[in-house]
Amino acid sequence: MTVEVSAHGAVQASSPTVWRRWLAAELQRLRAEAGLEQKQVAKALRCTVTKVSYFENAQRPVVPRDLDEVLLPLYGVPEARWPEYLDAARRAREKGWWETYDDVVMPEWFSRFVGLEQGASELCVYEPQHVPGLLQTPEYVENMIRSSALVDMPDDAVARRVGLRVRRQAVLTREEAPLRLTVVLDEAVLRRVVGGPRAMAAQIDHLIAASRRPNIVLQVLPFDRGAHAGMAGGFSVMSFPWETDAGLGFIESAWSVGVYFEQPHEIEMQRRAFRKLCDLALPPEDSRRVMERAAAELA
Repeated sequence: MTVEVSAHGAVQASSPTVWRRWLAAELQRLRAEAGLEQKQVAKALRCTVTKVSYFENAQRPVVPRDLDEVLLPLYGVPEARWPEYLDAARRAREKGWWETYDDVVMPEWFSRFVGLEQGASELCVYEPQHVPGLLQTPEYVENMIRSSALVDMPDDAVARRVGLRVRRQAVLTREEAPLRLTVVLDEAVLRRVVGGPRAMAAQIDHLIAASRRPNIVLQVLPFDRGAHAGMAGGFSVMSFPWETDAGLGFIESAWSVGVYFEQPHEIEMQRRAFRKLCDLALPPEDSRRVMERAAAELA
């Protein structure tokens, strides 16, 4: 995947979810700068205000024809910039590879998360219970899926979920603009033996190897640090490759339901909590030594 930022601030990314997000933000900004209300835009488009709201909330991609014939002229956008918006609208209507999975493997809330993850520039994760999905080995993934399922899951369904998680991890190793990942792991993650000692040792070895990549920072938060800013549970904060986007926060709650936080004050609160956790956790080199000891004990 290629990620760039144009002179006008448009993100160049192959994730249609991120294109929808960027275009939605731009449509809000352009309308506000033109001094128009949604009902005026709806009248020009001959549609409902709800439809305009969907465009501006990234719930539905805008049709390129509506941009070309109505919105861009209405907002007074210079014609030299029209190709940028029309290209974004076309890309926003494409289908991401993650959108080909059924609802059993990929529920709607998680499809959105993966789509955003595939086009994000940076992801910060605090995890107190298990290894984050982007850093899990296939064996660890399979054991997590089987042990957390409330009912027995067919082997083919398990295999599809394992394949999905492994495929997501390509964002870390792609040639152009790999995702920058910063993770703070509670020491409990290393001590919870998932899949038996051998599988867990292999998982920790995988973490150690990943932590040596230039785009990955991994820190361990030891038990002896006491109370801290992440006591309420794990969370993630995403950033995107344009300065006007505040990013978003995410929490996966009980029974695999995702909760998004998109208000600037909510996102800033999570970023502040994450910075505190990074300050409290061991530095990367010391964290590697802790992981090496944990793997050696399992072996």
